[in-house]
Amino acid sequence: MKAFVYLRISQDRTDERSAVDRQGEDCLKLASDRGWEVVATEVDNDLSAAGKKRRKGFEAMLTAVESGQVGVVLAWALDRLQRNRRDELRLYELCQRKNVVLAFVKGPELDFSTAAGRLVADQLGSVARFEIEQKSERQVRAAEQAAKQGRWVGGRRPFGYEPDGLTVRPAEAAAIQAAYDSVLYGASLREVARTWNSQGFTTGQRRYKAGHEGEPSLWRADSVRVVLLNPRNIAKRVYKGEIVADAKWPAIVSEERFAAVTAVLKNPARVSGKAGGRYLLSGLARCGVCGAPVHAGGASRRGVRAYRCSASMGHFARRAEPVEEYVESVVVGILSRPDAARLMQDDNRPDAEELRAQAVGLREQLDADAVDLANDRMSRSQFHAVTAQRRAKLATIESMLADAGRLDVLGPLLAAEDVRAAWESLSVSRQRAVLHILMRIVIHPPGRGVRKFDSSTVELIPKRRDDAGRH
Repeated sequence: MKAFVYLRISQDRTDERSAVDRQGEDCLKLASDRGWEVVATEVDNDLSAAGKKRRKGFEAMLTAVESGQVGVVLAWALDRLQRNRRDELRLYELCQRKNVVLAFVKGPELDFSTAAGRLVADQLGSVARFEIEQKSERQVRAAEQAAKQGRWVGGRRPFGYEPDGLTVRPAEAAAIQAAYDSVLYGASLREVARTWNSQGFTTGQRRYKAGHEGEPSLWRADSVRVVLLNPRNIAKRVYKGEIVADAKWPAIVSEERFAAVTAVLKNPARVSGKAGGRYLLSGLARCGVCGAPVHAGGASRRGVRAYRCSASMGHFARRAEPVEEYVESVVVGILSRPDAARLMQDDNRPDAEELRAQAVGLREQLDADAVDLANDRMSRSQFHAVTAQRRAKLATIESMLADAGRLDVLGPLLAAEDVRAAWESLSVSRQRAVLHILMRIVIHPPGRGVRKFDSSTVELIPKRRDDAGRH
């Protein structure tokens, strides 16, 4: 009799395939003992029995049965074959129609040509489904409990941490910290991905496709985004998309820095590709006539850059170099002052530790609200009203933490001995990030026939209270 061997394991976090290899050895031994000829073997590795992903190996097995190539399907146990009622019915009906036997290393042979065989199959299938569903319920409850206790329950090694999920891996943690800084300075996620790849870091996952079997996956913009938006980096435990507890592992970045980068990455302008620009003031400055963003374009003379109002060509056209030189001189002047560090302080800003404590309290209150709703101590309308207020307050606190994180971008410039040299060494994207923090820029028309640059036509409005009136 010709046999088809099917192997599956729900989880293979290390990708060593040792469990399916053991299944395969046992199945081949049984086939040899029974005198069956194994004509094909298919493996679905790391696929849950309760999952929804299509099982290529399972589908290949059904195709082989349908074509009449095999007379027996051999698996380690019934629960290796069965995943849900739909797949079970497909398999059972096909085996009955094609007179194919199901045989197991750990279980009986099921002959679908007899009523007794079909009855045993149905009973065993019901038991297997019950065990799968019961196991799933236990796992869900255990995962919820672990999350609320701030514990890690295992899985693929998180980037930045050792396989235990608790110990920081210094080289990767430094790369994550640098990535947060780069994003705040205006770098793209593609730039971060290129940097991580050039440094030899991989995602920890492997590609299984022709020509790339088992090769480590490189970083892309979307995978970098997932890492940077993961609250794990601030030692917060997440369950079903919500922060539910302080984690047992140490943080890699501060909550302020995390909140700032989160605000940047979730900015709709950035998502739509409209954020940023090739030139220093493009998109940052505003038209003094209508308030529309300013963009850069060619002027009347070839090769001369100019800034124009994006809404109307008639509002103004200014040569870019004099405007940029003036703005840069003001920024360097501010940051070169002996009291520059004090100027960047905001005595009215709430303490970051206090903000973090308030955020924790609000999250705990949201959990308590959910319990009150479940226990009928609160109506559904009251629940929605209360939680809306708490979530709005939480969003405000997270916004304040984000502002604190953005301010840290100025640190390297404030610490530089030569601020001018430090400024000129920055990329345009990083210079733009500094301008975004320090000031609003409004460009006015120079006036008819005026050729000499007039600094009063470039209005620099400080965003920080202590800068007022200093430029």
